[in-house]
Amino acid sequence: MIDTISINHMFLLMAREAASTKSGEIITGLPRPVLDRLATMSFEEIEAIARRASVSLITLRLSEADLIRLASLKDDEKGRSYALSMACTERRDG
Repeated sequence: MIDTISINHMFLLMAREAASTKSGEIITGLPRPVLDRLATMSFEEIEAIARRASVSLITLRLSEADLIRLASLKDDEKGRSYALSMACTERRDG
């Protein structure tokens, strides 16, 4: 679990940095609204999202609504459950 948290944390910080570039979507695979939202988040908010997600966010294509929902969940267990449901839905739909 610690590895996943670390990977998510690094990915989200990299995505926040990439948000300031024109090629941010290509670099991260995330839509512009998600990058714009990450650009406004604090280090602590990004760390909390990384901790709450129980799956690697690199493979998920978060929508802005998914990111907002994940950030709003204060309970780590609820965040893990939400991230798992996103991963299952994406695999079934994709």
